[in-house]
Amino acid sequence: MKRFALLITVLLIIGVSCDKIDTSKEVFKTIGPVEVSAWNEDYARTVVQKIYVEEFTAHRCTFCPTGARELKAIMEADPTVIVTAIHCSSLADPLSKPPFNINYKTPMGDVLHKDFNIKDLPKATINRIKNENEWGFGRTEWRKIIENINRNNVRAGIEIQYSVNKSIQEIEAKVSVTIIKEIKNPVQLCIVLQENGIISGQIDNNVNILEYEHNDMIRVGFNGNYGTKLTQNGMVMEQIKYTSTFKLNYENGFSYSNIPAKIDNCNIVAYLLDMETKEVIQVEKIDVKN
Repeated sequence: MKRFALLITVLLIIGVSCDKIDTSKEVFKTIGPVEVSAWNEDYARTVVQKIYVEEFTAHRCTFCPTGARELKAIMEADPTVIVTAIHCSSLADPLSKPPFNINYKTPMGDVLHKDFNIKDLPKATINRIKNENEWGFGRTEWRKIIENINRNNVRAGIEIQYSVNKSIQEIEAKVSVTIIKEIKNPVQLCIVLQENGIISGQIDNNVNILEYEHNDMIRVGFNGNYGTKLTQNGMVMEQIKYTSTFKLNYENGFSYSNIPAKIDNCNIVAYLLDMETKEVIQVEKIDVKN
């Protein structure tokens, strides 16, 4: 017990200090140091391995709605699959007139589109597993790849809590990561805000849909393009729980777009990244409700 208390003290000392992360015009605050505590073994036994799919899409991509429908069917059949839709490429550039005059691209989406070498749309990364020289898979491959992922090697669990202050249009996310098994490489925790029920233009199989419903659309990252470390060097220990809290103001919209998020239509996604392999170790989502 004394050894564990000493370990916790050391980890608290080297924990991530109060920080500010600047992604383009948005500035997000990390509230205080990372909290370090013992794991809950009973909780750890309940954790299942979830799958993170990043759908690279655009409102002028004619076959992207077919991909979106495929992902919707996959999610309905398997609730452990979590999707983030990232509008990117020149096909997502806004035009001067409706219905394609709104910009749903994000600085974070631009970085991921480039870094993961997404060459055409629709494509999706799946747990950011590398696909030869890129990370994107075509829509006919998604279901098979998801079905073949090993769900037995659960190395971490993620819990999300949140609070919304609508008077100042601020959302706070508190995320806890429990390390269940050894993770050999440095990790980072990434948190994003995404929105459902966005009605806007979309080309669907060469037909202009004026009121298409966009879902799971990334609006902004809480803590940078690749998140933040849970310890000073990114290394974490098994059977330890790490908790960090972030605040985000959504009052004036986000970069590239002056359209504020409708917070009641949003959800928060948090995922843990292996910074050596680029793979997603675990992912979790929570809907923002009244």
